[in-house]
Amino acid sequence: MTISDILHIVFVMVTIGLLLFYLFTWRRMANNMPSRDKFSQLPFVSVIICAKNEQANLSQFLEFVLSQKYPDFEVLVIDDNSTDDSLTVLKEFQKKYSQLKVVTFQEEKSSFGKKQVLECGIKHAKSDYLIMTDADCKPLSAFWLVGMVNGFADGSELVLGVSLYSKLKGAVNSIIQIDTGFIAANYLSMAVSGFPYMSVGRNVAYKRSLFEKVGGFKSHYHIPSGDDDLLINQMPKRTKVNLVYNKGAQTESVPKLSFQSYFSQKIRHVLAGMKYNKRNLLILSLYYSFTTLWYLLIPFLIYYTDELLLISIFIIIKKVAMYSFIQRIFLKIGVRSILITTIFSDIMSIGIHNYAVIQTIFKSKVGKW
Repeated sequence: MTISDILHIVFVMVTIGLLLFYLFTWRRMANNMPSRDKFSQLPFVSVIICAKNEQANLSQFLEFVLSQKYPDFEVLVIDDNSTDDSLTVLKEFQKKYSQLKVVTFQEEKSSFGKKQVLECGIKHAKSDYLIMTDADCKPLSAFWLVGMVNGFADGSELVLGVSLYSKLKGAVNSIIQIDTGFIAANYLSMAVSGFPYMSVGRNVAYKRSLFEKVGGFKSHYHIPSGDDDLLINQMPKRTKVNLVYNKGAQTESVPKLSFQSYFSQKIRHVLAGMKYNKRNLLILSLYYSFTTLWYLLIPFLIYYTDELLLISIFIIIKKVAMYSFIQRIFLKIGVRSILITTIFSDIMSIGIHNYAVIQTIFKSKVGKW
């Protein structure tokens, strides 16, 4: 058997593996119809926001949360020993909005980062329905809360939302937009296929009973990030999960302005990803490995093989399948992408992920939340 034969066999097997992944995950999300279940009477809910030196963001975005068109809710901002004027800003908002409650985290220093602060907020929350977002986020409509809470109407314990980044000019922001959209397409597709593995802490909701059932964050306190992902990976397999991805129920976050700051964030996510449950870790590892290998094989095939027509057919089939599913998902969640970036969104996102993995291996220090 020649090198060319081996390359052909591996390439065909990898392509088939990726096509199966697309069919069993992305296709389901591309064809998914949002749940139409709604509460006849919307329940009282608690929105929890952790804040550390977020004076500017609170001033700019908090009112979008406080002014939601929702009958009965509370907003808890947990201040983690801020040294700026965050508390002054919050006191001004309290004069106008009675539903705002400010909780000062009592520890002199948070030993476990955001998780301990978030847990403090959950303890002070009065509702069983907990909605999480961040200080640098704003809801995209006045009915964001209605949309997320109705995700519980079918009996779900976990509601996965979508939070993209604000669109700015420049190559850095364009790449971040595609990467974020591709990640959202993946975690939504996996969830609708029965394998939820992550969410974004900027827009996720769960019942207090679920949080208590899995023991909260205690088993992964020592990991700097993962307050959203690792909680989901602890859930029992039969936990009912709903997806809410319409534009009116999304939040939007302030994007990183440089690759360096974005990669620092990605490294924290990779560290959390290494602690996913075995099932999710296996599926994601195979997908990332297969995609990376698929692209790496192409130049070797061009060099070693005379069957360029056959290879071209497999490349076209794979890319057409990927584009048809990803583009439909992008349209569902509101990601704007031109043809070329959609076609190569997988290698763009996985390339960023692989770079973050390499950085994680060689770096010992990871930034806090």
